[in-house]
Amino acid sequence: MKLIWLGLACLFSVSAWAVPSGMTARAWVVIDQASGRELAAYQADLPMAPASLTQLMTAYVLLDDIRKNRLRLDQTVSVPEAATHTDGARVFLGAGEAVRVDTLLQAMLVHSASDATLTLVTAADDSEAAFVERMNQEAKRLGMTRTRFTNASGLHQPGHESSARDLALLGRALARDFPDRRELFMQKELVFKGVKYYNSNRLLWRDSTVNGLKVGRTAEAGYCMAASAQRGDQRRIAVVLGARTDAQRTQDALRLLNYGFENFDSILLYRAQQPVKAVSLYRGARASVSMGFAQDFHLLMPKGSASRVKGEVITKQPIIAPVRKGERIGTLRLSLDGKPLGDYPLVALHNVSVAGIFGRGWDTLRLFFGK
Repeated sequence: MKLIWLGLACLFSVSAWAVPSGMTARAWVVIDQASGRELAAYQADLPMAPASLTQLMTAYVLLDDIRKNRLRLDQTVSVPEAATHTDGARVFLGAGEAVRVDTLLQAMLVHSASDATLTLVTAADDSEAAFVERMNQEAKRLGMTRTRFTNASGLHQPGHESSARDLALLGRALARDFPDRRELFMQKELVFKGVKYYNSNRLLWRDSTVNGLKVGRTAEAGYCMAASAQRGDQRRIAVVLGARTDAQRTQDALRLLNYGFENFDSILLYRAQQPVKAVSLYRGARASVSMGFAQDFHLLMPKGSASRVKGEVITKQPIIAPVRKGERIGTLRLSLDGKPLGDYPLVALHNVSVAGIFGRGWDTLRLFFGK
């Protein structure tokens, strides 16, 4: 998918797509959620303290545990003594208190509650250290190359760091892998023990299209935000790190989201396993093989230009059995207004075994005579 952005860069100068103006944060990025393509960025790989944006990874691991029935949302867990002494925001849990997992998740995601977070990770793995090891494993799997976690809450510790680009990858993974849990990240308030806690993500009140994700702050990290929004069928994720005030992080995130929606369209050209073309096959048990994309193929385009995109399918000839599913057998070449956008690999969508002796013999003659 990297070729999509390279193609756009060749077609349009930077001046034609001015980056968002007025940004104040130390690092930021905005991406298209569907394709994962980056729309604008500044110091996106700069290692920085992520504050309680850390809890997005904590939530990712916990939601995976819930999906695998290692935990249940309606399960009641006991608050460990250590959770009552943790630093950071809290909902003032008592040692030995029994609290449901779903309540603790809400306390973590709405209020960034460290006591709720420590209770959850202890219930999942008996110790925070063991849980953090899994967080780092997931970060590596997701391609978060600038990230290293040392705790599950986001409290400042030496070496606890991430980057705007890595956190955008994580936000996209949450939306992709747990679409049925989106409400957890857009909850505006939580009432617990008679106290009402408000989500500090002000965009949830300011823009009805915003559906998450999380804010955070420490003295070392400054004000941070990961924000996601959907307008029509378009979805964007913005990450802001190191803003000086709550108002600045809110405004910067909104600027990035608006920029992403106003200047680009993400178009689903082909669904995963959807045939783009069927091509003739020699010496195969079938006369043809279908090719397409292994995953949904989204094309990121300047706003309003999708109708001017042209495509051409190029195949290597001859294609001879056996063919393995996933094997590259062709290329989709795209252009916009006659200028190249890029070449994208097409793969076989199914296996085709070798034909019997008579079929192989006939196709050998066809190949020999060029028919």
